[in-house]
Amino acid sequence: MKPTHDPETCRALVERLSEYLDEELPPDLCARIESHLDDCPPCRAFLESLRNTVRWLDTLPSETMPEELRRELSRRLRKLPHAD
Repeated sequence: MKPTHDPETCRALVERLSEYLDEELPPDLCARIESHLDDCPPCRAFLESLRNTVRWLDTLPSETMPEELRRELSRRLRKLPHAD
């Protein structure tokens, strides 16, 4: 099968890869993504890069936001207009 590198298909796939890695997508969409990945080396490389980034981030220690910063952020967020 000849690989297809349709930029729109690749862009749509890249937008969903995080959900794909987190196993948050329905099986039929996962199957379509996997089919595309079978035929698209650039998207496979991007996925592998994303996997490596996630693995690296998982090695970093998590830090708690200082209480004063948390309160200030919360105060500012409450001031934002709400979408109705």
